Amino acid sequence: MSSSTFASGSSNSSGNSKASVDFARFARETFEKTYGAPTYVAAEARRSQGQDKVISIEYTTSQRDFARDSKRKVAGHMVLGIDDDSTTATVLAKGVPADAGSVSMSLRSPVDSSVVAVLRTASKTERFVEIWHDGALAKSIDVSSVHGEFYGDSTFGKLAWSVNGKSIVYAAEKPEYDKARPEPATPDNSGEEIAGDITDDIIGGVAGIADPRRYEVESDWGETFDGKRPPALVVLDVSSGAARVLAAPDGVSPGQAQCLEECIVFTGYKYAVRKHGIVYCQNRPTGIYTCDFDGGNVKCLHSGSVRSPRVTPSGKGLVFLSTTPGGPHASTSELIYYDLADESATILVPIIATPLTKQQTVGGTQLPAGFVGIYADQLPGEPWLRVGGDPAREVLVFSSTWRSASVVLTLDLLQRELALQTAADGTVGSNVLGANGDIVIGKCSTPAQPEMLVVGEAVCKAGSVSIQWQSIGKPSKGSVQWQVLRGEGQLESVFVYPPAPGHDTQFFWTDDSAAARPLAVVPHGGPHSTYTTEYNALAAGLVQLGFGVLLVNFTGSLGFGQDAVLAQIGKMDTLSIDEIQAAASDVHARGEGDIKRTVYVGGSYSGYTGALLAGMAPGFYRALALRNPVISIGENAAMSDIPDWNYAELGLEYAFDAPPELTPAAFTAMWRASPARLVDKVSDPLLLLVGANDRRVPPPQTLSYFARLKAAGAPAQCKVYPSVGHPLDSMEAERDSFVSIVRFFAAALKK
Repeated sequence: MSSSTFASGSSNSSGNSKASVDFARFARETFEKTYGAPTYVAAEARRSQGQDKVISIEYTTSQRDFARDSKRKVAGHMVLGIDDDSTTATVLAKGVPADAGSVSMSLRSPVDSSVVAVLRTASKTERFVEIWHDGALAKSIDVSSVHGEFYGDSTFGKLAWSVNGKSIVYAAEKPEYDKARPEPATPDNSGEEIAGDITDDIIGGVAGIADPRRYEVESDWGETFDGKRPPALVVLDVSSGAARVLAAPDGVSPGQAQCLEECIVFTGYKYAVRKHGIVYCQNRPTGIYTCDFDGGNVKCLHSGSVRSPRVTPSGKGLVFLSTTPGGPHASTSELIYYDLADESATILVPIIATPLTKQQTVGGTQLPAGFVGIYADQLPGEPWLRVGGDPAREVLVFSSTWRSASVVLTLDLLQRELALQTAADGTVGSNVLGANGDIVIGKCSTPAQPEMLVVGEAVCKAGSVSIQWQSIGKPSKGSVQWQVLRGEGQLESVFVYPPAPGHDTQFFWTDDSAAARPLAVVPHGGPHSTYTTEYNALAAGLVQLGFGVLLVNFTGSLGFGQDAVLAQIGKMDTLSIDEIQAAASDVHARGEGDIKRTVYVGGSYSGYTGALLAGMAPGFYRALALRNPVISIGENAAMSDIPDWNYAELGLEYAFDAPPELTPAAFTAMWRASPARLVDKVSDPLLLLVGANDRRVPPPQTLSYFARLKAAGAPAQCKVYPSVGHPLDSMEAERDSFVSIVRFFAAALKK
């Protein structure tokens, strides 16, 4: 599309200028280019029988279908040839992709690899468990009347086979209590004596009324679980097809089931007076539990903020992650081993306060130089490697954040050695999808390259575990460049930029000078999260249009040691603000961005910091686009699914089993740190993007803020997306918010 297409003055039949319509189309096409790449959500790799250098891979991707305006789940299959002397695997065959949108989860039997269990949702009310054998459907079991929707998320969802391959265990919504139904005509028994007490409990829908439990308050688990009934574990006998919903312990929601020979292991998410939002929050009260396959004999093995139990290949123990309860919603995790025979727990990898300056042994485990601690929401579903054919050598493989990189780590339980298996220098981001035997399947990406699969072989070198990686396919050669910029203390940023102007940058950057390139400052949300050198669709889109994009990891980001996480507490309105400004000013000083053409994009917590900066540093940014920002901390504390966040980040006390009253003193502290108090200081253009169903940062505070901005005469715009939650992740919300941001910046930078 040539620049002449955007000539001003002409208009189309609807009265819009041709230039504005064509520019909106150009922005939408940029969105489709940069957001259209598939992401890998699951994969399994197996060696072919009798052919060690041939590997079969089954994988699942999530892809945006712009024609159907939907996100689709697609299953694929390929056969690889691997060569010890090559860094790239050869694709020998590739199957036709198939739609997998109805599949919630699937898993191969540990007894017979030709048998696969599939959880399938056929419609809103129809659910089936399928057993496939050698690629043919052997059995389809209707479980629609047994329980509600399957839980397929990473918090509760997990499909597991029993050790003997006779049963499967999974998580699903508890059955719905009976609604009222007309009662059949009954004979007149008015003369009979009434048996029992009139206040006796009633179970089930009887007498033409609903089950009394149907409308009792039973809250969901917050954001992403909106309206979903609490989970229960379901055990299904593969032979008979009988499914049983297990009763959960009081005050516990079970998930992440694994199987031992005689019992089930699961994570129990505890609640007392209310459920607190769980997604993105690793600090919740939980326990690692066991129960019999009939739900009896429940036992808590370990309590705290624990998650992600994984049974060792020998079946003798478990490993799981543990985070400090309360406080920051995400922080450094310990890795714990639980010995089932001794009923004892051992910390294999401790919480690391500050990055290690050298290789050292801590608590009996050898840790590599530079190690920053473990930062992982969950362990892979299939995380175990067998190295060198030694059954006693159990090796855990998983992903973690290491400063501004996503890396792969292995922990050799026999040698007690943790090893870094991918680069931690910011050149690439790597993640594990699963392991099988001595093969690990993963994915990698860079700011210039969307995700691609990689396969690794685990070998033993000089007594230590090493993974030899081979990429699947060749990376595309894009023109995007990036570098990791380090500031003072723990401040670190990933700077992504186009090296030279071109056709796509014609509306924002035409001067060959890097100092004339517009700069978009994009801190992450959380605040305890991290931008890594993985592909970021928003950044890629802005870079393609000519912006340099500064992804800011301020102090409090994950991947820099626990001390850095805790340093943010009580300073949410000062420390990150100062560091965001310092990071932007550093790019200006380097001559890598135009100080007069600097804009801001933020969401959630970084929407909060953006709203603060709009009032505290007017004139620094030409425009600010804020997605679901926290505007009034006190209001958020009263409405959010995670009220504890509002207390914890300010350094105020909060107890999950006895939530505090929002006292005038607490509200005053929250108000002092809130952007809402700075409305009359805002003079730069603001674009507010709001999800109508956001449970994490409910919309009323942002809508009130917008009304006050308009009353104050500030140049503000606001968009609300129906039926969308905190991430603004529907196709329409993603597309419209990206195009709106681009058009908003174009208007602001034109002035």
